[in-house]
Amino acid sequence: MKFINDSNYFDQHFLIDNDIIDTFINSATLNKNDVVVEVGPGKGNISKLIAKKVKKLYCIELDKRLKPFLDQLINENKNVDVIYGNVLNISIPECNKLITALPYSIIEPFINKMINYNIDIYMIMGKKYVDVVLNNEITKLSLLTNCYYNIEKVIDITPDKFDPKPRVMSSIIKLKYKDINNINNKSLLIFRYMFYYKDKKTKNALIESLIDSSNKELTQKESKNIIKNLYINEKILDKTFETLSNKELNELYNSIEILKLKK
Repeated sequence: MKFINDSNYFDQHFLIDNDIIDTFINSATLNKNDVVVEVGPGKGNISKLIAKKVKKLYCIELDKRLKPFLDQLINENKNVDVIYGNVLNISIPECNKLITALPYSIIEPFINKMINYNIDIYMIMGKKYVDVVLNNEITKLSLLTNCYYNIEKVIDITPDKFDPKPRVMSSIIKLKYKDINNINNKSLLIFRYMFYYKDKKTKNALIESLIDSSNKELTQKESKNIIKNLYINEKILDKTFETLSNKELNELYNSIEILKLKK
């Protein structure tokens, strides 16, 4: 079967190096009790290796031109189901692990979706993004990731390991879902709650998040007084939390960090 990759449309880069593929699969420590979702199976080259190791594999694929390859995958592996659709618009099947090498252009909305699922993720993404998260730089995507996951880099990947070659270096990472009760960083805990209230004005989101992060010990009035004493820019407080720029998030984070110093 032949497949002509329209990389400009689907932003697809297929991993072709067998050693890197093995490293990627092994990073997920798969076993026969695992129910796995693979997002973006492509031609099924990695899927067939995953299927041999797990109880059940669900593949989510946007590009229906790949159906002949995935039909063959299903015929050869009875524990595989394929779901066609955009992962951002469909429910993730019940599973305990998710494996993906998503187009880098949709990483942020994907992570934003996955925070609603208590699932460990094993993925390939741009090295630049991974380094920003590991260095705890304050960006929306970095904050979101660090609030919900413990991140571990497995290995960096050079562009020549893909077909076609991406323009950037990539990394294999593990994202282990954080239990909110195990978050010891007070600022991250407050921001974790703020992502729950992302549709609210930042001031209201922060009021609720301070109360939640105190195990409901703070009152509304006490929470408002804390915010008042942090002297946060009113323009930031009046904006909806989800619309804050990275610069504004950085300023807000630095203000919340002051709470640690006041303890």
